[in-house]
Amino acid sequence: MPQSKPKVTLAMPVYNGSNYIRDALDSILAQSFEDFELIVTDNASSDDTCAIIREYAARDSRIELIRNPRNIGASANYNLGYEHGRGQYLKWCAHDDTLSPNFLEECVRVLDADASVALAFGSTKGISPSGAIIEPVGEETPSLESDDPAVRFKQAIEMSGTCFPIFGLFRRNNLARSTLHRPYYGSDRAVLAEAALMGKFRRIEEAVFFNREHEQRSINIDDKIQRSLWQTGTKSRGAAAEHSQLSLHLFEIASRHGDLVSPWRLRAMLVWRSLKPIQLGRYCLELASMVSPSIARAAKQIFIRPVRKQETSEVV
Repeated sequence: MPQSKPKVTLAMPVYNGSNYIRDALDSILAQSFEDFELIVTDNASSDDTCAIIREYAARDSRIELIRNPRNIGASANYNLGYEHGRGQYLKWCAHDDTLSPNFLEECVRVLDADASVALAFGSTKGISPSGAIIEPVGEETPSLESDDPAVRFKQAIEMSGTCFPIFGLFRRNNLARSTLHRPYYGSDRAVLAEAALMGKFRRIEEAVFFNREHEQRSINIDDKIQRSLWQTGTKSRGAAAEHSQLSLHLFEIASRHGDLVSPWRLRAMLVWRSLKPIQLGRYCLELASMVSPSIARAAKQIFIRPVRKQETSEVV
């Protein structure tokens, strides 16, 4: 690994990613902006993921492999890349996604030029398992340009669809102030909300993030207990209470940045959000699932599914 500090850290958490990781690595190494380090944190893969990474690392000294002796869960593995990174800016990378060659160059240009921007991210296109362009799963996220941190916080929480900006370029000093990823599915929404308190989000149309849709994606795991295994490394009903965990996390974040915005203003916003019927229903279902998952599933079909058709901007 080179001794000089790189401008950008690319952190790629991966578990059994041999199916698409070559595409991701090729995409990264083809970037027009070259002053980066790529830290791949392998979560005790049982396939040939590590062999592939070592093959690429032998050809490019910017690549470092960190192999966990056991599966520590996705959230801790995401944070591990941040902890080992040295760059001024950080981008998390998924092993199954790819980037346009100008992605890093355009994002770095925006962050260097405007200190008010906390996160620069690209436009999103979906790709199939074979790499063909398809409609992305989830809606595009707009730029968040308000000068009011509370407005940006609210907008970040309410972003529709998949949280595509989580794969944008962050300022490391902002992440150092944050709570980072937590052990529940959907904590990336809290990461984004906290980043939005610290600055604006800017979408760069010329930079393209290619988000791959395939059956093995975590978003396609319907069973929340099984999803907690992906996120934490163990099955946990507590971690499976994703909406409750997110709300608690957001309330914690609201109390941590009094130098930027009144905590009471953020708390009032979160209380109002929590009292919405759809949110109350989600909390009740999560409580029911801890008692009887079968009853919770039946209730979800009756009460939550119809509401989702009307509230497509919120994540269930």
